[in-house]
Formats: sequence, C-alpha cells, structure tokens
Amino acid sequence: MLKRFSVTNFSSFRDEQTFDMTASQSTTLKEHTSAFKGVNILKSGVIYGANASGKSNLVKAIDFTQKTILKGLSGIDTYKKHFRLCDISPGNQSSFELELELNGSFYTYGFSAHLQKKIVTEEWLYATSKSGSKCIFERVNSSITLGVELLTTEAKSRFEIYSDDMKNQSSQLFLSEIASKELNIEAAKTINNIYKWIKDKLIIVYPDDKFNGIKSINEDLTKSLTKYFKRFDTGVVDINSIEEDFDTGFKDMPSTLKSRIENDLSNDDVSEVVLHGVGKEPQFLTVYKDSNGELKVRKLGLVHGSIIKETFELKDESDGTRRLLDFIPLINKFTQGCTVIIDEFDRSLHPKLTREFFNLFYRVSNDYNSQLIVTTHESTLLDLELLRRDEIWFVDKGKNDSSTLFSLNKFKVRYDSKVEKAYLLGRYGAIPIFNDFDEIGAEDGI
Repeated sequence: MLKRFSVTNFSSFRDEQTFDMTASQSTTLKEHTSAFKGVNILKSGVIYGANASGKSNLVKAIDFTQKTILKGLSGIDTYKKHFRLCDISPGNQSSFELELELNGSFYTYGFSAHLQKKIVTEEWLYATSKSGSKCIFERVNSSITLGVELLTTEAKSRFEIYSDDMKNQSSQLFLSEIASKELNIEAAKTINNIYKWIKDKLIIVYPDDKFNGIKSINEDLTKSLTKYFKRFDTGVVDINSIEEDFDTGFKDMPSTLKSRIENDLSNDDVSEVVLHGVGKEPQFLTVYKDSNGELKVRKLGLVHGSIIKETFELKDESDGTRRLLDFIPLINKFTQGCTVIIDEFDRSLHPKLTREFFNLFYRVSNDYNSQLIVTTHESTLLDLELLRRDEIWFVDKGKNDSSTLFSLNKFKVRYDSKVEKAYLLGRYGAIPIFNDFDEIGAEDGI
C-alpha cells in the first residue's frame, strides 16, 4: 500500500509537498484503514481544489515517478517538468519519494534528479519502522553505498559490480537496474518486490484513458459488465456483441490500421486483435478469424429496453456510460491489493453514482489492502459519514504560484460538521476566486 508520497520542484509544486495516507488516531470508519504493526494506512483519499490548482499535477508527479522507475530518465519526457515560475528552479534538483507497505514491512524509496540534464543526482532505499530506519542503499551521483542487506556473502561481489556499472548510467536508477536482472537471491528480494509493486500494483487512470483492463469480449466480461451496469442504473440491461464482416466493420478506419491488422492476423499464432477507442467514434471491438479463416469484427453492444430490447453501439451511449466502461474493469483490481489513482474521477458521472462507486470499493476491497485515490470537484463526497477527515485533501495555489497540499485534518472539524457547505463557502480554501464581472464589458468579446 502507498503510505506517503512527497514531491519537490515538479510542475506546479515548488517546495516539498507530501500526500500522506497514514491514518490519524480517529476511531471513525475504522474499516477505511488497514493495520500493520501498529501503523494504520488509509484505503482511500479524495483530493479537491480549484481548476489549475495542482490536483492533476499530483497525479502526474506520481505517474512521473512510476515512469522514471520503469523507463529511466532517458526514456521519458523531462522537458520543462520542473516548477517553471521561479528563476532558480531550472537549476535545482527535483525530488520524488514513496513510502510503501509491502508484506507488513515499510520501505522508503526516492530519488532526486536534474530533469533538464536527465541526470540522477541522489537515490535512496531504507527499511523503516517505529524504531528507526535501516539503509539498504544510498546513492550520490555515481557513488553507491550498499547497506548490510546487500553485503551478504552470497550477494556482496555481485552488488559491488552492479554499483560500479552505474558510473556510466547517469539517467538510470539503481533500483531499476537491479530489478531488471531478476536476481533470485534473498538480498535482491526487497528491491524486486518494490519494483514489482510500482510496475503492477500502482494503477493510474487519466480522464481520457479507455477501457482499462478489458482484454476481449467474452462470456465472463458480459456477465460482469451487465451486473455493474444494472447496479449503476444506466438503462443497460444486457451486453451483446455486434458481428460484422471486416470490410463493413472497418469502413471508417484508417487504411494503414486495416493493413496492419490484416498482417497481424495472417500469423497463425495470432487469433484475434482487440482495439480500444480507434477511429472517429468511441468503440471497443475484436477482430478475429472465423472457422473459414475469414476476418470478422465483433463490436461491444449494449442492450436497452425492458419490453422491446435493442442493441446499441458504444458510440450511441452517453459519456457517463462510456466512463463507467472505463471504471468497471478496475473493480477487479480492488481485490488484488492495488493502489488505483483516478484523475477527474467525477467527469461525466452523476453525483450519486460517484458516491456509490466509493461504497462499492469499500465493500469489495474489505480484505485486500487496496486503495482508491481520486481527484474530483464532486462536493457531495464531502460527507463525514462517507469519508474520514484524514481521507479528504485539498490543493491550493499560494502567492508564489506554487501548489500547496493539506488535509482536512488540519482544521480539526467536528465529526458532525457539514464539510461540503463549509468547503463551498471557502472555509478550507482550494476553491476558485472570481474577479468582479462588472469590470468585463462588451469590448472584451462577451
């Protein structure tokens, strides 16, 4: 689980800001926490703020951290990712730090880098506990100091060689380099587990991401989608498939895409190709070879009607139904110990549906140590019967144009407080401040 994330000098964050999922001492909604050796971690976090306050930039900072670990600085875009509204920021380091719970133990991993130069300047990994921290490795530029865990008889010579190799890999992280070797030794276990969590268990969903996790249209998918579409009262009563020949199904598709798919399916080892969101209209389809070797297209069809049933293509559905199709596959992740982060969670969704999605998360994830973290403008979630105070966060822009991150816990509000009303009245900040519209005239083009 994610316990804490800190970022410095990235996007709209100039000074170090920390998003902390460590639960407070509150005894309300205890089912919203997971307990590990006397430390409770929150299962959910909801982040509010005005447009351009920095909510999405927090998600981007976590995403940037993940991508750097998986691809290295040389494999990602670092251009002008530093805080740009300060003269000295381009020359300063940017820092990213994660504190994670893995198998009941806690680890702090982070790195600093000059993003313009694509150079890692510092990197560190510690095992942490209430009694203190133990170094697994530390790095300053190309010099790496190994902790006792990596200096066992079995591992010492290997890790000393790997450390020396990093002198020529200034844009690569030591954690990633070790994980890529897939060492089957005890000393590498912690590093491998951290890398695997970041790769497989940290899931980030942006507003335009499509059909996350859906592999193909099959019977299991049909049952799952039908159940949740009914639960969320979308008017969809069943899932069907619309079968078409290849030329009809691809009549509006780019010719280059059509040729590529034909080429892929000419390979005997490839039986189907799944496409998400291609072409001019939103759609989800599978291209496959039938028993005669002919190419066919199977489109996702959504059935409406209680008496007369009609199958509609995805392009005919509302934005809200399409958005649900993006989210429903994530429900499976709630039973797999994943940390799911969704930017602009409420986009195109009814307020009651956003609330029900959270209720569903709490029920499904009860025993799985999963997390759901979202950015949103949906103020109806600001209800202390639904969320704990420490689960509610705000992002606000300060006088120096940088983003500041803080929790509702900072305000020590009563458990029976009407948080939504207080937020909209500006009591906690993190809301838009409008100029006087009387100053705007016809000459301004309105």
